[in-house]
Amino acid sequence: ETYEGLTEEELQQNANVIGYGAVKYFDLRQNRISSYRFSYDEMLSLKGNTAVGLIYAYVRMRSIARKAGVANSDNLLTELEAQHPEGLSVALGTETEWALGLHLMRFSTTIDAMTEELAPNKMTDFLYELVTKFNAFYLQESILKAEDRDDKLLLCEVTAKILKEGLRLLGIGVLEKL
Repeated sequence: ETYEGLTEEELQQNANVIGYGAVKYFDLRQNRISSYRFSYDEMLSLKGNTAVGLIYAYVRMRSIARKAGVANSDNLLTELEAQHPEGLSVALGTETEWALGLHLMRFSTTIDAMTEELAPNKMTDFLYELVTKFNAFYLQESILKAEDRDDKLLLCEVTAKILKEGLRLLGIGVLEKL
C-alpha cells in the first residue's frame, strides 16, 4: 500500500526524519542562554522556524527539479552544464532573486559564527531566513516557464544544496518526497 507514491517503509522513514528533526531542531534553535519552553505544537508546525517547515521547503525544491524533468540534483547540474558549455552562472534579475542570492553567500560566515560561538541557533536562524527568502522567490517567479528558466533552476538547486548541508551540520536529515 502506498500514500501518494510512498511505500509503508518510506512513510516510516519520513516519520522518523521529521520527528527526530523536529525535536532536535527545536532544541538547537534556542539560544543557550535564554529560557527554554517545550511545545509539541510549535515544534511540529509547518509555519515558523521549525524543521518541519524547512524539510517541507526542501521537498518543494526537489519537486521543482523533478518537474523540470530531472530525477536528482546531480543530474540537474550535469544537464545544465551540458546546455551551457561556456559555464554556469546565475543572473539575478529580480528583487527576490537578489535577496536569495545575497543570503546564500552568507552561508560560510554563518558556519564560522556557529562554530566560533558554539551557537547552533546561528545556523537555524540562517536556514529559516533562507527558506523565507526562497518562498518569496518561489511565489513571485514562474520558475519552470520563465525565459531565464536555467538561471532560476540553478538558484533553486544551490538553495537546496545549502539547506541540506545546513541541516546536515545540525545532524538533521532531509526528504526527497513527502
